[in-house]
Amino acid sequence: MIRAVLRAYARSFVLPSILIAGSISLHAEDEFPGHQRTQEIALHKGWNAVYLEVDPANDAPATVFSGLPVDKVATLFKNPDNQQFVSDPTIDLSKAQGWGVWYAPELPEAFLKSLDAIDGNRGYLIHAKSDCQWRPTGRVTGEPVKWQPDAFNFTGASVAAVGGPTFAQFFAGSKAHKNQTIYRLVNGRWKQVLQPTAETIRSGEAFWIYCKGSSDYQGPLRAEVTGGKLALGTGPADLTLRNEAPHPLTPTIQHVAGDASPLPLSILVKTYGDPAAPVKTVSANMPAAAWQQPLPALEIAGAISIPFECRSGELLRPLQGSLLKITTDLGTETWVPVSGRRDDLGQ
Repeated sequence: MIRAVLRAYARSFVLPSILIAGSISLHAEDEFPGHQRTQEIALHKGWNAVYLEVDPANDAPATVFSGLPVDKVATLFKNPDNQQFVSDPTIDLSKAQGWGVWYAPELPEAFLKSLDAIDGNRGYLIHAKSDCQWRPTGRVTGEPVKWQPDAFNFTGASVAAVGGPTFAQFFAGSKAHKNQTIYRLVNGRWKQVLQPTAETIRSGEAFWIYCKGSSDYQGPLRAEVTGGKLALGTGPADLTLRNEAPHPLTPTIQHVAGDASPLPLSILVKTYGDPAAPVKTVSANMPAAAWQQPLPALEIAGAISIPFECRSGELLRPLQGSLLKITTDLGTETWVPVSGRRDDLGQ
């Protein structure tokens, strides 16, 4: 029923931008356990190109990599040369412009470290002394990728662990990235991706891609919310999903209830025909635990705006949080933190 109503709602209520009614600024939301998730990243002996999607609570490198055979970590803050990137990670990264580097305390060059924090939504070069499994846990920030124009960018993409898109599929909707040069790390050396239509983007992998001109591209599906977060106060707030792929795209919303106190959410739909109220808004209550809701297929450049509301009277704590995971039939993932507060707290 919800899917049918949403399909009709999508045809009549597509917004070019987000206007959030009754939303609030939740200063404590960054600390919500419900906004955290854990990545699964396999590190192999030698250099690894990793895309970290979560923001660790304790971001000191020594803490983030505690107990792991990791002795060197580097990230690029800004590419100082339009054509420069490090083709061989074994070179002295501490002398490469624009890079921040961390060395394990036992290394003689540890005093040269210039990287003091491990932040999410960044690409990293990580050197491991042996194979291991890294399971970083941190908050989902919802921050967009910021592209450096006319330069190689060291970044990654949030995709499914199995069945993700090819490089060509992921960047097909971006003029700044389509048909641009891409490099991925293979056996410790950067190799050009010569068949982007055949090579699949891997979850947790960082790669180089050239950005021609400016861009705000975030992937085939764009999730539009103010500040990257869905903040629910005494009124509803809209999540708009926009198709930026050159073909139809079918999204599915999943409520990831990792915290012991997940949000009880409702989706607001419009109904017609009641003589007493010809047009009225009705709440379709979703479970407080995990749930999944398929959405109508989005045509090229199409969008759907979904109004959410928190059933604040059911909250177990003054402030609570959860995550919305939006997947597509192309194999992409988009994570949106959502927060709610009890009515009795006021504004």
